[in-house]
Amino acid sequence: MSTTRTHPLRLILAAAQPIVFGWAIAVVLGIFAYTLMADSPALGTTSWQDVASVTTGWWLTAFGGTLHFDGVGISLPPLLITLLTYAATLGLVRRLPVKDWIDVCVLTGSAAAVTALLGLASPAGSVSWPASIGTAAVVLLAVATSKNRTDWFGRGFFASVAGRAIYDGMILARRALTIGLIIGILVFVTATVLGWSEIVKINGYYIVAWHSNLMMWLFQLAYLPVLVLWGFAFVLGAGFAVGSGTVFSALGVASAPLPAIPLLGALPQPGPGYPWLLAVVALVLLLAGIRQARAFPDLKEVLVTGGIHLAVLGAAGALLAFLSQGSIGPDRMAATGPDMLRMMAMTIVILGIPFLAGMILGHRTSIAAYRDWAKRGVAAVKNLRNSDIPQEDTTAAHTSSEADSHLQVVEPEPELPDDPHATTAVTAQTAPESGKDGS
Repeated sequence: MSTTRTHPLRLILAAAQPIVFGWAIAVVLGIFAYTLMADSPALGTTSWQDVASVTTGWWLTAFGGTLHFDGVGISLPPLLITLLTYAATLGLVRRLPVKDWIDVCVLTGSAAAVTALLGLASPAGSVSWPASIGTAAVVLLAVATSKNRTDWFGRGFFASVAGRAIYDGMILARRALTIGLIIGILVFVTATVLGWSEIVKINGYYIVAWHSNLMMWLFQLAYLPVLVLWGFAFVLGAGFAVGSGTVFSALGVASAPLPAIPLLGALPQPGPGYPWLLAVVALVLLLAGIRQARAFPDLKEVLVTGGIHLAVLGAAGALLAFLSQGSIGPDRMAATGPDMLRMMAMTIVILGIPFLAGMILGHRTSIAAYRDWAKRGVAAVKNLRNSDIPQEDTTAAHTSSEADSHLQVVEPEPELPDDPHATTAVTAQTAPESGKDGS
């Protein structure tokens, strides 16, 4: 880390620029849309100042604020604005040395203060203070992710055994979550392709010029990350709501009248759902865990780190649910998005547990145990095959061997002739020679 401290003014500008520019772009687009539709009777006596105020309130929802307009609260965040603000902040922070937590506090405090000032331009009744916390969190995340492992996570607490376990658990959770989000994106793209005719049909309800149509699609594009997170909740079985009394999940779909928003035409029809999706996701995570197991030399480390990764995954699932829920209108439209507790539980069950099981099953210790069990199984099969020999054959062979062991070879005695002289002659022939000298 550089020993030179960055001037506080540069830090303030680095935190404020992405926020101010993002707000300005949103307001300019809103005023541009108003200019194109200025002759519309629906606008009534609305002025461009009113449009700028409403656009400011809508921009605040990207960071946790709530827009109140005509007695209706809007809080579903356009996460594309959030992500673009994070990316711009990350690019600026990487160019500046952030020496310590004093610099971090300057960055986050500046972001919160600028957001609070911009929030003064929002309509009366809008809630802007949560947006100040949200922009500070975005800047803090940009600072944390702009530093490499050896800088932020290679010293201090993270250099200890417990710190390394927590860090590794966070990395495992990030990988499992990334796989789940990729599957969610694929499901969202598939649903959009299959429901494209319905999307075009709903879009055709609006008789607008090309420029107004373009503004409508830009507005929907701002909520694209939210729709991806809804697809993620769908494949996990946690599901999401588009108004109270509705649920869209792989475990089942229950619908009700929906707002005429073109991209909602991609939503599945009511029915039993697609439960097999949960098995597919769990299988993919199981295989990913088996591949990840080689990074851990000790099975105990797998269990400890895996437990931490489950906790981090649960917290991340709840956070993603929080980021993708909110109000889009009055009455029943005040409840949209996934439930936090259900999302947390299903993230652990469908992503975390299969991933951890794969690391346990694919670990070298487990593989050695499999081989030992296989050898024992082969030996048991051989013993079983030997025990299948008929019992009577074994007994007969044993009796025969005992009889053979008692047999003695008896040489026949030579028959003696009747003539005694012959006997003397035979004896003389068989007697050994006593020596060469005949003595």
